[in-house]
Amino acid sequence: MRLRARQRAAGAIVLAAALVAAVVVLANRGDGTVPVAATTATVQRGTVTVAVSAAGTVQAAQTRGLGFSTAGTVTELSVRAGDLVTEGQELARIDPTDAQAAVDAASARVDDAQTAVTKAQQTAALPLCPTATPSASASPGASRGGGGGGGGGGGGGGANPTPTCRSARTTTSDQLLSAEQQLNNAKLALTQANARLAGTVITAPIAGRVLSVGGAVGSRASAGGTGFIVLGDLSTVGVSAQFTEADIGRLAVGQVAAVTLPGRDPIPGKVSQIDPAGTVTNRLVRYGVVIAFDQVPADLLLGQSATVVVTTASADNVLYVASAAIVVAADGSGSVTVRAEGRDVTRTVTLGLRGDQYTEISDGLAEGDVVVLPASP
Repeated sequence: MRLRARQRAAGAIVLAAALVAAVVVLANRGDGTVPVAATTATVQRGTVTVAVSAAGTVQAAQTRGLGFSTAGTVTELSVRAGDLVTEGQELARIDPTDAQAAVDAASARVDDAQTAVTKAQQTAALPLCPTATPSASASPGASRGGGGGGGGGGGGGGANPTPTCRSARTTTSDQLLSAEQQLNNAKLALTQANARLAGTVITAPIAGRVLSVGGAVGSRASAGGTGFIVLGDLSTVGVSAQFTEADIGRLAVGQVAAVTLPGRDPIPGKVSQIDPAGTVTNRLVRYGVVIAFDQVPADLLLGQSATVVVTTASADNVLYVASAAIVVAADGSGSVTVRAEGRDVTRTVTLGLRGDQYTEISDGLAEGDVVVLPASP
């Protein structure tokens, strides 16, 4: 009897142990949910910011298309795309032979026109020749004879004697005006010819980076056009980014921004331009925004990708807590769970600026309070 009693007792102990093990296994398996201890965050004092971000590329806000003023064959080309150039640096040349010949011809026409003006001025400065009146004591034949003798004497001085007077019939003012107009036209033609000669050489008007080159040595370059060489103004370099329709309403010129380039720390900048019209891509409206660098990095590469973050609002020296700790009601009021002395108490708080990670607390909490964050699922 005692042996059977001991066997029954041992069996009960084994059964109880099995039941406990089963309960533990079921508890661990159940629906797969494992309780997670709630984490906490501390109320702090500092700055709360609201920001929007977008992707963009580094671009020169201003570009210069440089070309030759006349057509010709490229004889010298000292730069290629990507080169940095200084103001006044020579970039390219074409054969100046034809342009120089045009300058020489125009200069000769100016000399001829200047000579004509000088002669017209000299003529205009002469006094009027006296008008001969018939004398009663002298016969017409005698008068003519005297005149002929005088003419013969003058003829002995040369075929084209220097005049000492001008005839009243000479329209000196018209002649001088015509000569001066021809001189002005010749000077204008010479100025244009000199400009075309100067335009056989391309020099950099500003310091910048060469964005493109439209030819090579030996190729034929046309006059003008969109630019044989396109130069980017490095003093106006910025990031061109596309912001969504939801974010553009919070942006304004002058707002502080940070530009992050691959492998670099954020670089400070500001919003310098916002496009007034958007573009639609796949039914999504985006607006172009230019972020100018406060100081352009020396080794910046045009065309490289960048990420910009623009601060649209901020509150300094305020109490704030992690936004995840706040439960916002339908009326906009907020509440948090405060942990104090081992107890969790729900407390209503007044919300201020709602940032991306933190929210300003205007009333209801004190610096150093500990609030409970909801457990992650």
